[in-house]
Amino acid sequence: MAALVEASGFSMVRRSMPTTGPASTVQPEVILLDTIGELAMVCELATVVFIGGSLTPVGGHNILEPALAGRPIIVGPHMHNFREMTTSFRRADALIQLRAGTSAELAERLRESFERLLGEPERAREMGERARQEVEVNRGATKRAGEVITGLLRAG
Repeated sequence: MAALVEASGFSMVRRSMPTTGPASTVQPEVILLDTIGELAMVCELATVVFIGGSLTPVGGHNILEPALAGRPIIVGPHMHNFREMTTSFRRADALIQLRAGTSAELAERLRESFERLLGEPERAREMGERARQEVEVNRGATKRAGEVITGLLRAG
């Protein structure tokens, strides 16, 4: 992930390796969250959220935290553990999904996506708002599905 960010030309700092001294006053363009359990608390600080675990075929990561924060989301091509959610968000124009390709192609697509969203703040804001709305529309879906299943079991 770090190599892809660097190949895209962005300055970066890793969360697991905070800087101290004079270098700590430099504001990186990207903070790479390479620690567990911190995404939800930092999404509010982000301008754009990229889900790095979606670049390799591990299945992706949940996009609910950045969506609830109303942030525009970029994901890679490998979101198969969250296929339905990703499809729903794509249809609502609530995220950008990068097409599969070589590392160089992905780096270029990532750079272009960031530049587009950062260069068009109103578009980014609207995308983030659509992401938040997508979560709200589907809130309670598990409960409703459970009620349907319970009703079917009782009737059977």
